[in-house]
Amino acid sequence: MMAAVPDWFGDLLTLPPAELAEGWALLVLLLGLGLGIGVLTGLFGVGGAFLLNPLLIILVGIPETMVIGSSLSFTIGTGAGGTARHMRNRNVEFRSMLLLGLGAVVGAILGADVLQWLKGAMDAVTFESFILSLYLGLLLLTSYLTFRDPKEGAHGKSLLQRVALPPRVSLPGAGLRGVSLPGLLLVGAVIGVAKGLLGIGGGVLFMPLLLLVVGLSAHQAVGTSLGVVLFSSIAGTIQHATHGNVNLVLVMSLVVGSSVGVQFGAHLCERLNARRLRRSFAGIAFLAAVMIAAKLASKLI
Repeated sequence: MMAAVPDWFGDLLTLPPAELAEGWALLVLLLGLGLGIGVLTGLFGVGGAFLLNPLLIILVGIPETMVIGSSLSFTIGTGAGGTARHMRNRNVEFRSMLLLGLGAVVGAILGADVLQWLKGAMDAVTFESFILSLYLGLLLLTSYLTFRDPKEGAHGKSLLQRVALPPRVSLPGAGLRGVSLPGLLLVGAVIGVAKGLLGIGGGVLFMPLLLLVVGLSAHQAVGTSLGVVLFSSIAGTIQHATHGNVNLVLVMSLVVGSSVGVQFGAHLCERLNARRLRRSFAGIAFLAAVMIAAKLASKLI
């Protein structure tokens, strides 16, 4: 006698419910969104979910938890493609990628469980407003931190070089010495919780943190963040799948579109100087925040 198939396993292969479109129209829409997000992934080193998730929730009308769980799975494909391209361009600091990734894996599993608890503790309207509010605050903070010109601390050292949290490690790919090991792990864990809770790939937070806290260059922050996205997204996807929050039809539609866009974005990244790269990223994050703020305001009217 065959064992019963879990409900969450069947949900993986069905077309996701959506308010804006259904059937082939929904698939074409998802392919187009994947293409645009893929360009952003290669250009800015982000998984793209910081913009993709609000679009899927607000415009397409896909349930929040399914968007969050599926977007982590989506960033596995974009993260792998973007990381490979940036490794060839020598934009990856390998030691920081592994240490930050270790902390992010643990945090992503915890964040997925916290999201499931919140879903059961709130009604549908409150839950959506809460999730969108978190996206809004995240994007505004990210836009501000990334737009600012980085300021050197004492003796030109980064924050994790100055903080009194031994033991310390060197990051040879970036020419940094005396970086706090617990600090690196803690940064990774905090980002991992945000990944599991909001489904973001991680780059939207890693860009300013790798620039301002760890001390990597703008181009190294792009490549390294994609590597961390890849590791932690795998852990978060597995945890979300057990909660029924992953839809493979949604994921594969986005991956097919983004596989083309990510290569074009990585090519553009090499043609932009560091200051323009940071400020372009900050502008896109701010526009996404404005879109979320408008949706939240409409709920109050």
